Amino acid sequence: MKKLMTNFIHWNANHRAVPLILFLLLTSNFITAQVKISGVVSDDKGLTIPGANISVVGTKTTASTDFDGKYTIDAPANGTLLVSFIGFDSQKIAIGGRTKINITLQSSSEDLKEVVVIGYGTQKKKDVNGAISSVKSTDIENLKQVSIDQMLQGKAAGVSVTNNSGQPGGAASVRVRGTTSITGTNEPLYVIDGVPISGDATGKSTSGQTLAGKDGFSSSGGSGNNAMSPLSMINPNDIESMDILKDASATAIYGSRGANGVIIITTKQGKKGTGKVSYENYTSFATVANKLDVLTLPEYATLKTNLAKLWGFQTRQEFSHPELLGPGTNWQDEVYRTAISNSHQLSFSGAKDGTSYYLSGSYLDNEGTIINSGLKRYTVRLNLDSKIKSWLRVGGNLTGGITNERITVNQSFSGLISNTLLQSPDIPVRNVDGTFAGPPSSEQSVTYYNPVAEALTRDNKLIRKNFLGNVYAEAEIVKGLKYRIELAANTEFSENDDFRPSYKWGSQTNLLADLDVRRQNWYSTNIKNLLTYDKTIGKHKFTVLAGQEANDSHWEGLIASAQGFKTNSIHTINLADVDNNTVTQYKGSASLSSLFARIIYDFNDKYSITASIRQDVSSKFDPTTDNQKGVFNAISGSWRLSSEPFMEGTRKYVDNIKFRIGYGETGNQQIPNNSYSAMLGTQNSGLGSGFLPSNYPNPNLVWESLNQTNIGIDFTLFDSKLSASFDVYDKKSEGFLFQVPLPLYLTGGGGQYGGVSAPYSNLGTMSNKGFDLTLGYDMRSTGNFNWNASMVVSHYKNNLDEIANGIVLTQEVNTNGYQPVVVTNTTVGNPIGLFYGYKTDGIFKDQAVLDKAPLQFGQAVGTGAGETSLGDVKYVDVNGDGKIDAR
Repeated sequence: MKKLMTNFIHWNANHRAVPLILFLLLTSNFITAQVKISGVVSDDKGLTIPGANISVVGTKTTASTDFDGKYTIDAPANGTLLVSFIGFDSQKIAIGGRTKINITLQSSSEDLKEVVVIGYGTQKKKDVNGAISSVKSTDIENLKQVSIDQMLQGKAAGVSVTNNSGQPGGAASVRVRGTTSITGTNEPLYVIDGVPISGDATGKSTSGQTLAGKDGFSSSGGSGNNAMSPLSMINPNDIESMDILKDASATAIYGSRGANGVIIITTKQGKKGTGKVSYENYTSFATVANKLDVLTLPEYATLKTNLAKLWGFQTRQEFSHPELLGPGTNWQDEVYRTAISNSHQLSFSGAKDGTSYYLSGSYLDNEGTIINSGLKRYTVRLNLDSKIKSWLRVGGNLTGGITNERITVNQSFSGLISNTLLQSPDIPVRNVDGTFAGPPSSEQSVTYYNPVAEALTRDNKLIRKNFLGNVYAEAEIVKGLKYRIELAANTEFSENDDFRPSYKWGSQTNLLADLDVRRQNWYSTNIKNLLTYDKTIGKHKFTVLAGQEANDSHWEGLIASAQGFKTNSIHTINLADVDNNTVTQYKGSASLSSLFARIIYDFNDKYSITASIRQDVSSKFDPTTDNQKGVFNAISGSWRLSSEPFMEGTRKYVDNIKFRIGYGETGNQQIPNNSYSAMLGTQNSGLGSGFLPSNYPNPNLVWESLNQTNIGIDFTLFDSKLSASFDVYDKKSEGFLFQVPLPLYLTGGGGQYGGVSAPYSNLGTMSNKGFDLTLGYDMRSTGNFNWNASMVVSHYKNNLDEIANGIVLTQEVNTNGYQPVVVTNTTVGNPIGLFYGYKTDGIFKDQAVLDKAPLQFGQAVGTGAGETSLGDVKYVDVNGDGKIDAR
């Protein structure tokens, strides 16, 4: 009894501790219900997925997989995990008390390839508010082209590609939604792994010098414009994707450099899994499919005989019986050939322990379809990315290339192709003794040279050495906030030797051999500082970008010309006649400094808005004014109709329907240096060297602005098998930069001829209106057979809306008679560069019709020289004034 009482008293004394004991017991139970879960997230092929998001349903607890796809997270033993990643179906997994859970995600209908690169970031394609087309490596892997720009042909709506030359490595013209400038470049900006590269192969806004040859199309042309593609140094096999930013709401983040569109190129990276060694080789053949129909020797002989009789000249005795003559020389068959190209590429790639690598080397031997032309290219690339800390990632993308090119001058009015088409068929390629043939007598009035001899004896070589790359570091300061610094550089050294030997081809001779030597180089450096913040609050998602970028470019070159070599075997400048040597040198620089910001807001995966602003400061304009600064704004939005509750019944057929609208502003500053100021140029005279003004300055020169509005719709149907995108746009260039076409008596022929070059000015407004349509179908078969098809349709109309003071914009070219002829005329209300000429209505066959016809160019009717007679072309009197003239 005493013991019982003692125990009771003891319990009574501590009864206040009971609630504490019960609380501890409950807390202990709760703690034991929390478990630490670990595992690996991978795809259906067993490859791990870095960056996958794992969250505990009903809580704010989240985690992400590391580079190896591993994760750890604390969660209730009876809770549920939600795992998601871009391009895969989200998956919920019941924990059920487990501590190790490996998760396999299945690819969604919108797979990983639908991630696109936008300016200074990436987005899922379904979230993009601007007009962007994507070309993946699988779309171009069977296209065997030398240069990347050539591979875009027919791959993206709104993008047109024109090959300017059949020369291997020659530049192609790429237009994104039409022409935006008259004298400036219309080529887009290329961004290769973050390194900006101008698509302008002519260097109009830098040195203005081509790598080899001269411009032979203009009325003052020389020996042909051999523009080389700035992208021909990049190995197309290294390309992973190309994203084309087409509307200004997408390109405005690049400011003045985005006026002509932006093409973002991403090269290959190592992928998680076993290291991969890849070798590829191909051999291809190229030939001229359609040769022009030219006269055979009998046809030529008949024509020459009839013309001689008509004009009272003596006929050639050897042409008296054309039916006995053979076919003669078909110069196209002699100059053109079946070109063989061989390519070899070896690459190594992989990823392990947070580090990915891609190393490749390639060799290309590409013959041209013209004899003695071709290109050899050697490239090497190293892409490296490493996560050295949980919060720090570093890497670099480096590539180098060397090309060795044999160039034929084939774009000039006096070039190889022109000679090939116009050379007469009665001249053989070679004489009996093996020497090159030519017209036996100057009386034949043959002004065209033996094109085979020209191709085989002219030694025109170009060597280019290009290095491009960047290094970067990216740190996660706090969750969602990342800072990235990137240093990039691009440089090229070129050597061109063009030797034209002395010769005697029949009656045609060249007594003095000529040599042009060009040594040119340039480099460009670029630095970027980026802050990116991603935040999700309930149904609200924000991505904020703030950045700074600076670009500095320098170029220089030396051009020497020499004549009077004693031999054709050895040709260096010191062996030429010193009295005939000339040397010129140039150098220059330009800079661009920029600040920019962008915000992307998304609400509940239904409504999205993107807004951006960029300020560029360019050295192209007067530094004493505010003209150097340009501010470019953009805003765009989208509505995902398919995410609305009332569309629930269509989900079985409709995957995605999205409407987009956007407006953006960009600019253009692609003009020569120092156009705002007066410059002096050296001039030689009998009294010695001196200086004269070389240009008219324009200190009021400002940015060319481009404003664009875009409305579009995207949709995918039937489990994303059928896709479509349709855009309508209105694109307007205001104050476009143009060199004022002053008459010759005011300029004296320009600074290069001892005169004064006309000023650049903001002269007028032009517009491009059109639409882009892309349709695609992918069977998405899981078996051994798959089939897909795509169709792109583009249409736009270019128009000159206004121009200052009614200035007439015409373009002359040299004809084969070395006479300048106006071929294009740009007038208000018509497209830029409209071909301009007289309308014809057959030929005069009846004397009565000829007698009643309007006076043709002031020429009387008759059979004499300079008179209009039967058989002449009949021109249309467009304005009805009774005369045929330029009015």
